Amino acid sequence: MAKSMDFPDVSKKKKYSEAVQGTQELNTQYIAVPGIQGEKGETGPKGEKGDQGIQGPKGDKGDRGHEGPQGQRGEPGKGGEGYDSVSGQYPGWAYYSNKNLSEVRLGPERGDDGWVSINFIKDEEKSNEIYMPIGANTLWNNESKNFNFKALKIGAKVDVRYDFTITTYMNNTEVWARLFVPDYSNSPIGYVSTLKYQYSYDMSYNQTIYIDAQRIKTLGGAIQFRADNESNIVLNGIYIAVC
Repeated sequence: MAKSMDFPDVSKKKKYSEAVQGTQELNTQYIAVPGIQGEKGETGPKGEKGDQGIQGPKGDKGDRGHEGPQGQRGEPGKGGEGYDSVSGQYPGWAYYSNKNLSEVRLGPERGDDGWVSINFIKDEEKSNEIYMPIGANTLWNNESKNFNFKALKIGAKVDVRYDFTITTYMNNTEVWARLFVPDYSNSPIGYVSTLKYQYSYDMSYNQTIYIDAQRIKTLGGAIQFRADNESNIVLNGIYIAVC
């Protein structure tokens, strides 16, 4: 007659010591006999790559490493070079206000073939010579009524701006300006404007001078204007920039 037996209750997990003790109580020796090896099944398809996991928290900053040995001292550097133009001329500028504001008469029959020199006398109080090029005392000579380029180097460039007031008495009056140096062919000559109406115009005109010969460096040059109709001009001031 069959004897009724209870199935093991898998929900009641034994302790490791209990499992060992129970095995010892059976006092039975079992010899494992290997069975027949089964056939190898086919390899299944490779699964898709999973999503990237969340980045973990940043670790603590490590200790600062030991400071390395001091390197060898390098060679001393060279001193910085100053301004060096092609001509060696240092830049600078000056402004001269005209103390003589009396009108000068222009016309085709006046001066040298219409070219009339302007009687410009610098006003010491209103002029500015703070930013002069190194080595230059003044860029205008009141005695000769000429530019003073004696302190400049051959090859220097000079930009001049004439600020003037001109009053015309006929419509469509042409106005020209030049720097005049006797027996010097490279003096700049420029067309200023054709003034359409009889009017008093406040104007500025720019001219570039190149110190390309000893003659212009020594003599400097005079300011001259020419008009094809009778008119009056007052040269109020001059800006002179050197480079």
